[in-house]
Amino acid sequence: MFFKKKKYETVSNDIYQKIVNFSRNKIFYTKYNVPDTIDGRFDMLVLMTIIVVHRLSKIKNQGIELSQKIFDIVFKDLDYSLRELGAGDVSVANNMKKLISSYMGRQKIYVKAFKNEDEGSLALAFKNNIYRNKDQNKNTTISLSKNIFIINKKLDLIDDKKMLNGDFEF
Repeated sequence: MFFKKKKYETVSNDIYQKIVNFSRNKIFYTKYNVPDTIDGRFDMLVLMTIIVVHRLSKIKNQGIELSQKIFDIVFKDLDYSLRELGAGDVSVANNMKKLISSYMGRQKIYVKAFKNEDEGSLALAFKNNIYRNKDQNKNTTISLSKNIFIINKKLDLIDDKKMLNGDFEF
């Protein structure tokens, strides 16, 4: 029983590292013009987390449990990062509420687009969130949307056990 819990903690940390590493992939910041800022990096971290959590949620109990652990790690790390930047307890608490709210809003919109296979609404969500409604080439947001759908479909093809073990690549 204790081993299983430890295994999930190790796997969730490993998956989180994969999410972080992939969200920092240069292609997002060069080819897709995602702003290489704190906000842009947050948005890519959130997007990759949502993709993984969405896939894991299809596995039911074990996947949902692992998804929660990953979510907890993401926000624990964000909390730590804010503190490292010098934010105080009150400021961190307020910022964490905003970050969690942002995540939940994005998750609702992105997952709806995934379920409806609607690249257009995902591209619009990216325009609003990732690009912060700044003038952006429409082809870039659509191209990013198409790429995210490809990643999503690739993860859907991975065996549930491999997903639960963190044995996947984006």
